Amino acid sequence: MKMTKEEKIEWARKLRQPSNLPFEAPENYLGCLNDVSEKTLMIPTSVGDSTCYLFEKNSGAVNDVLFVNIHGGGFVQLHNLFDRALCATYALELGCRVLDIDYRVAPESPFPIPVIECYEVIQWVLNHGEKLGINPDKVIVGGNSAGATLTASACIMAQEKGGKVPAMTLLIYPGADSFLSPEESCILNDGEEPDLSDLRVRGVLYNTLYTDNDPSLAGSPYVNLGLATEEQLAKFPDTLVITAGKDYLRYGGERFAGLLAASGSKIILQRFKNSDHGFYVRCMGTEWRDARELAMNTICAKFGLKRIKTPELNADSNQ
Repeated sequence: MKMTKEEKIEWARKLRQPSNLPFEAPENYLGCLNDVSEKTLMIPTSVGDSTCYLFEKNSGAVNDVLFVNIHGGGFVQLHNLFDRALCATYALELGCRVLDIDYRVAPESPFPIPVIECYEVIQWVLNHGEKLGINPDKVIVGGNSAGATLTASACIMAQEKGGKVPAMTLLIYPGADSFLSPEESCILNDGEEPDLSDLRVRGVLYNTLYTDNDPSLAGSPYVNLGLATEEQLAKFPDTLVITAGKDYLRYGGERFAGLLAASGSKIILQRFKNSDHGFYVRCMGTEWRDARELAMNTICAKFGLKRIKTPELNADSNQ
């Protein structure tokens, strides 16, 4: 389905309305934002300066690790409060600095602009560690959903362009295929108004706005991670992949984890079988704490950090 520019902007407006996903965090969860400082940085890229937010805890020593966060939202949703809160928890529990990339989104900035922007921000970080007070050998890049896809794409681009890769990546329920099958395209061509409460329908619309269903992109590993070759994955760093058992994206994400393992990367793959898409960021269900525990502990083990548990994450949840 081809859309006019005006139709794309209108669908993006509808998709950017408040999400149908619940937010089930503990009562004082957002209080973590009071315990960190947040500074806006403009990092130069070939698609324009990238707006990024640097988080740092207010008290206590800060180590030389940097977590680069790439938010989710189907390449269409704007950076939001939940992204900021997640970055604050990383800063507090890992004692590190966190750089949150507020990258350009579709349809205003479709593929490949978000990939290029995120790749070039990561390259800037890895080449200018002294400006951030971090060790470039201790950089983690992580993202959820579309952000996980952009994280993986940036590592593939590093292989192709001879760039640097981070020490570790964290891929949380990645969308491994952003190109629509003919069956998926029919959802937008059946004459019915798409049901935006259906995550699959939202996914079809997100992918349409991101790639415009350009057939020339069908074989691109930046659009379909599952098509990446062993050579393109040769520089991929140690990676933790988290998927959700009730999420239809789990299949592609787990297949991609298998490709990474086959290419020689050190991979940890964990499916949280009782959870759905969005659970990690929006604190949904009963397993989000376990997933974050796994992520924090894996990062701490990688860099020899001592985890600092925050009261907000250990309080009872409002469910």
